[in-house]
Amino acid sequence: MKIANTIILILIWNGLAFAQKEASIWYFGNYAGLDFNSGSPELIINSAMRAEAGCAVIGNSEGKLQFYTNGKDVWNSNHQHMPNGFDLNGSQLLNQNSIIVPLPDSDSIYYLFTINAYYDSVGINYSIVNMNRDDGLGDVTLRNQLMTSGFVEKIAATEHCNNEDIWIVAHNRENKFYSYLLTSQGIFQDTIVSEAGNNVKGDIGYMKISPSSNRIAFPLNNDSLLAEVFRFDNRTGEVFEPIKIFAKDETVYAYGLEFSPDGNLLYMSTGGKNYRLWQYNLTRKTEMEINESAILLAEGNHFAMQLAPDGKIYIAKHNRDYLSTINFPKKSGFDCEYQEHAVSLQGNNSLMGLPNFMASLFYQPGFSFEKTCLGDTTRFLYNQYLNSDSVTWIFGDGSPSVTSIYYPEPMHYYHFTGTYNAKLTIYSCNSIENISETINIYPYPKGNLGNDTSICKSCSIELNGGDRMDFWLWQDGSESQYYDARDAGLYIVNISKNGCTTSDSITISKEIVKVTIPNAFSPNNDGNNDVFKAVYSQSPANYQLIIFDRKGRLLYQTDRINDGWDGK
Repeated sequence: MKIANTIILILIWNGLAFAQKEASIWYFGNYAGLDFNSGSPELIINSAMRAEAGCAVIGNSEGKLQFYTNGKDVWNSNHQHMPNGFDLNGSQLLNQNSIIVPLPDSDSIYYLFTINAYYDSVGINYSIVNMNRDDGLGDVTLRNQLMTSGFVEKIAATEHCNNEDIWIVAHNRENKFYSYLLTSQGIFQDTIVSEAGNNVKGDIGYMKISPSSNRIAFPLNNDSLLAEVFRFDNRTGEVFEPIKIFAKDETVYAYGLEFSPDGNLLYMSTGGKNYRLWQYNLTRKTEMEINESAILLAEGNHFAMQLAPDGKIYIAKHNRDYLSTINFPKKSGFDCEYQEHAVSLQGNNSLMGLPNFMASLFYQPGFSFEKTCLGDTTRFLYNQYLNSDSVTWIFGDGSPSVTSIYYPEPMHYYHFTGTYNAKLTIYSCNSIENISETINIYPYPKGNLGNDTSICKSCSIELNGGDRMDFWLWQDGSESQYYDARDAGLYIVNISKNGCTTSDSITISKEIVKVTIPNAFSPNNDGNNDVFKAVYSQSPANYQLIIFDRKGRLLYQTDRINDGWDGK
């Protein structure tokens, strides 16, 4: 019996992983710092900042530090206070109190948005930093310009779909999102207001925009309703279509939220009665299915989460001298690989927060595919289509291209094994992006445990799962190529090669095999008893016939029970 199935193979394009380096320097916590310019985080110990929770950092396109803030003070690249870089309206009592974005079409002007905490209101303010001042170290040229009051302690930013302007997104105390547009002319006060979702109850935690700018995750902490995930239109700034995320435990709250680089998965840290880390699969079609996809990754001390230039998600650990990571955040389930002691801070402790960056800095356009074994129909997935006008697929085998607006997950059948160059063209906001991926279509491996057989009651038989496989998995969980079968029963092996899995099985029975050896034969070619061979009731698993002459010389041998000696 042979059963074929497919192991999913997913490949994502990582071409932009290190293209934008504005987020390469991190300062946070109790004078802690990391440098991602080399591709991996390296410890830096020159920070002048203590940030209990909220903080923000910005570098230039080459990864050189420009300045950083805890919402109250601003430090330059020499770790000194900038001129006028003090007493900003950003409270250290708030989790997400600041974010820094560049003024479009400028290489020297930055807008620093802060959230203050007063007794009667929480307001969004902005200050302006000019990096041409103070011999290139920067100067806060405008401070504490109040934009709006009556907000919660959350602020996020991402690029407009024109890849020039920038959206600044905040939320009031009820259920309204406010999207402000920053252009080369400055901040537009004509705000896009979206009434969506439920009211905020517990004002705690981080709001996050997905790297592709098509979703917003927002912690509500409204009893059992922990958070909501919304659609975000980065052309209009509108927020809509909430999906509710419910608590798995009683008396808990959502704190840290972060998307995987492709936006397919959402990670959430919860506190309160239990401190836990969860993963949700946003590719599921319904709200119920998304909630049912929740996987508990870890227990313990988890606070703010932030995607990094190396594609990993880093997790703040309150009063710990290290950070935890999710090493492969695009992989679902435990394959994402949570690591507790991932990055040592050598005494400069993490606190509750990590730097708040513009989400689009981590954008990695790409597509994935699954079912790549010959005979399967390959499924292509592009989960960032929500803000696309249309997409065109070319499958690389000479078949016609497919253009889609509302259904971006085409199915395609490859008729032959081989390597194909698939391409995706994305049309959005008068811009075009081209992405290509190499797809290998492999044959299913062939299992051959042989025909069902019998062995004697005291015998065993060695089963061979096949040579040069990627893995073997037998019915009892063993994973070696060979299996010593000693008992009667059904034996099954799953074998995999290049992501394609085949199952094979064999039934073994235990019987007394009767073998009779004749005492004479007549090798005269008359068709009657011409060869000397065994007579058997059932074919045994192992058999050998050896014939010697009277002087002990070998005359004949065989391990095939149907073969015999012709007397020569």
